[in-house]
Amino acid sequence: DRLVATGSLLGHTIQGVAVRVELEGQGLTSELLSLLLRHAADFGIWHLFLFTKPQEVSRFVGLGFRLVAATSSAALLEWGRPGIEDFLKHLRHVADSPRLLPPVRCDPGVDGCVVVNCNPFTLGHRHLIEAAAARTRRLYVLVVREDRSEFPFEVRFRLVREGVSDLENAVVLDGGDYCVSAATFPSYFTRQEEWASVHAALDLTLFATRVAPALSVGKRFVGTEPFSIVTHVYNEKMKALLPRHGIEVEELRRLEIGGEPVSASRVRSLLREGCLEDAKALVPSSTQHWLTSPEAGQVLERL
Repeated sequence: DRLVATGSLLGHTIQGVAVRVELEGQGLTSELLSLLLRHAADFGIWHLFLFTKPQEVSRFVGLGFRLVAATSSAALLEWGRPGIEDFLKHLRHVADSPRLLPPVRCDPGVDGCVVVNCNPFTLGHRHLIEAAAARTRRLYVLVVREDRSEFPFEVRFRLVREGVSDLENAVVLDGGDYCVSAATFPSYFTRQEEWASVHAALDLTLFATRVAPALSVGKRFVGTEPFSIVTHVYNEKMKALLPRHGIEVEELRRLEIGGEPVSASRVRSLLREGCLEDAKALVPSSTQHWLTSPEAGQVLERL
């Protein structure tokens, strides 16, 4: 009747793994993880993430997990497929396949990247992406896949792609599980300020060491953040960390309309209040069209 080991499964993430000190080395961690993996399989989950301390990485690698990224404070590992190598293979395929991309402009310059959630896609996002595209040879727009926003990923991805379709050097890609996801940067979704710096460093280290090299990205763009403390922490960490890996960071001033910064949260607030016309003034025509479509009904009801 003693609690000798514990662990839990939250979505695709294993967390809270612990074994009584006096029982370490007796195989309980392996047994516990096997139980959790079987439990996940019962729900059709075949790809899992696990956070741990850097000094514990070798223990979990020995149990079949693979290291995704690590900092001095935290490490992210994964088990199953598809994994980080599959994601990077896809990115390299895009980067190396001219037929899959718009033509590269003749002027010299680096390839850039911007990571966006777009909940929903606004004129502010359009302003950021357009400005970034004008400053790079080719711009990769990675859309956050994590479905924890009011607007589903499929809708957000489509609106981004439609909203920048006229920018010939902008390439819109699925951010997968590795660009500001619940695995790499959970604080973005939970708004836990005390963990924001640790999670931001892990997400950005993954970007700098795995994602950026796959796309040959030398510059990352971000908009100023006057509202969210967590996002502000992320931006500051980005400016401090990415240059160490040879990636330039440029922070672009957020678009203002009517003396106020344009934000997706402002659009959602107007939609909740039933001010559709005011909200439409802050989004491009493609988003306006979607907001008045039958498909939008269920999403708007949940706001």
